[in-house]
Parts: sequence; C-alpha cells; structure tokens
Amino acid sequence: MSNSDAALVRHIISAIEQVERYTRGMSESEFISRGMVRDATVRQIEIISAAASSISFEFQNAHPKLEWSKMIGLRKKIVPEIFSANPATIWNTIQDDLPPHKQALKKIL
Repeated sequence: MSNSDAALVRHIISAIEQVERYTRGMSESEFISRGMVRDATVRQIEIISAAASSISFEFQNAHPKLEWSKMIGLRKKIVPEIFSANPATIWNTIQDDLPPHKQALKKIL
C-alpha cells in the first residue's frame, strides 16, 4: 500500500466517522428536518467519493472485496442531479452503505 493510498483510506474513514458524529442519536425525521446536518453530511459523502476515486487502480485491484465502485458512486447516488439531494436517500446511505465501507476499510489498514 502506497503512502498516498493509505492516506486516502484514512481520509475516507475519517469522513465516515464525521458523518457518524453529525448524525449520532438522530432519527430519520430529525435528520431530514436539520438542513445544516444534511448539508454537512452531503459534503462528507462527496469527500468519500472523491477520495475513493483517487485511490490507485493497483490498490483497488489488490482489495477487490471492497466495493470501490459503490464508494466512488456515493455522491451520484445522493445527488443524482445538481442541487437535487433526496434527504431519504442520504439517510439510507448513512445507515446502509457507510458502516460496511468503514468496517472493510479498517480491516486493510
């Protein structure tokens, strides 16, 4: 693992942990009603996607069990069109997608 790839993996984990801090103890309805939390969460998910897309193909190929395409595609999943983020989709991403990505990434560090 190159230093650059390792730094990007740590960056992704950090962004996921930031989302966890933002949303800890929240219900879906509370999340949907709190625009600032949604905006901050979207920003962290954008960071996750950008960092994942910057990881070398060699590293991605060395760790094929990680769902790189899903991590890279998170931004497009939650904001399919410019200025059109669906809060329910963001919430589902937080609940369903981020925890397994974090767990898998921590195993390779």
